[in-house]
Amino acid sequence: MLSAPPPFSLILFGASGHLAKLKIYPALYVLALKKRFPEKYAILGYARSEMDDEEFRKLVETSVRVSMGEVNERVLSEFLTHVHYQVGQYDQEKDFKDLAKKTETLEKGFGKDSVRMVYLSVPPTVFTNVLNLLTPSGIHKEGQPFRCIVEKPLGHDLKSFEAIRESLQCCFTEEEIYLLDHYLGKEAVRNIYYLRLANPVLERLFKNTLIRHVEVVAAESDGLEGRAGYFEETGTLRDMFQSHLLDICTLMTMRTPAPDESFRLYRRNALEQLYLPPAASIGELTTQGQYGPNPERNFPGYIQEDGIAEHSRTNTFVTLKLATRTSRWEGIPFYLLSGKRLDRKETRISIEFQVAHPVGLGSYPNRLDIILQGEAGLRLHLQTKLGGSEPQFRPLIMSDPLVCMGDCLPEHSLLLLEAIAGKQQWFLTFEEVRIAWRLIDPVQKYLEDPKTPLAIYPAGTAGPKEANDWIARDGLEWLKS
Repeated sequence: MLSAPPPFSLILFGASGHLAKLKIYPALYVLALKKRFPEKYAILGYARSEMDDEEFRKLVETSVRVSMGEVNERVLSEFLTHVHYQVGQYDQEKDFKDLAKKTETLEKGFGKDSVRMVYLSVPPTVFTNVLNLLTPSGIHKEGQPFRCIVEKPLGHDLKSFEAIRESLQCCFTEEEIYLLDHYLGKEAVRNIYYLRLANPVLERLFKNTLIRHVEVVAAESDGLEGRAGYFEETGTLRDMFQSHLLDICTLMTMRTPAPDESFRLYRRNALEQLYLPPAASIGELTTQGQYGPNPERNFPGYIQEDGIAEHSRTNTFVTLKLATRTSRWEGIPFYLLSGKRLDRKETRISIEFQVAHPVGLGSYPNRLDIILQGEAGLRLHLQTKLGGSEPQFRPLIMSDPLVCMGDCLPEHSLLLLEAIAGKQQWFLTFEEVRIAWRLIDPVQKYLEDPKTPLAIYPAGTAGPKEANDWIARDGLEWLKS
């Protein structure tokens, strides 16, 4: 089991923010609970909110209790003794120098091999300010192992990403930069690749002569959950497709490298092969929607949510058609769908196979579902004959839950632990982020055009009817799990 090498310090920028409270503090507590931390370590929160150490510890404690439900009181109490806070602005060198002094005080007795980490859980608009002050203030210095973790999204588009990339590369070496997409910390998502690697029978089925189409669906039943400020500027395409759904497509289609070959390089190469298939316009390849009110379920519409502009056109639902030049998958259409306030919470890959010839009443195409979230599992749809002289068929569904067994950690816990240990395999490269923005930017531009249709669907339903009409043009229906 992977553990953090002794000792380390973690400076968390954006310590009073939504992501820190929702994900990062519970993730750190889990690592303490599972005894993955050394005896000496320090967690130092930094934000503009006025707090002292005790108030900040109470914030961290509350976030852990809300997230975990039940906690180990002894472990939580000991964990909180390692938690500290520093108030400051994101563009003031004096504040950063004060932060550096406090960090050095907390690191006394850690030894020369201790790891210092910074985690940017802040909006992309302040990335550059923070990065430009880390070295002059002494937070980043030569001779000490250092990690800079940057949470996605990396920019708002290709141009803003390039500015962030330039700032990061001016400040740090490639070995010091960790571009975090939490989907790559999910065991179920990693298992997409390892199911192929460990099961040659599956890998032999994954080729264009056998597969009709692939669906990648990430449905959310929740609405904004307090993230109105972030989501209003981002929308579903940037939030889910530019990183998460492209990650899934990449892990499905990448070649399996030999032990001495680069996993990250093969992953990047697979991403580079994804493209928008030929069409008269981008409008043939995508649809968008926004959830409206549903009085029957007492759900507000998107524009009724706190912090949302009255006439907002931000999409909360998007579909997108992609293809890949990877030889095994060439010619197979990939249909991606993601939306908020839908009738279910589920992330899945559905692979529908070709029908060689009709065999009788009730028959339907074979299909494999890899369900990553929801009732996670592997489900193979076959069919078997009903009794009688005429061939009629009923479903034969073989399924098994994909429950994590062994060394199971939440995604942020696992990625934090790997970053402390200096393992970069499941972090993104700059080139992957660049390729993703190049693919997504023209679609985003089209969706933002005021003339582009924005369908309204009732919150808590399956999404807009227009998405069904869109896939029906290719002679298909969305598969039901």
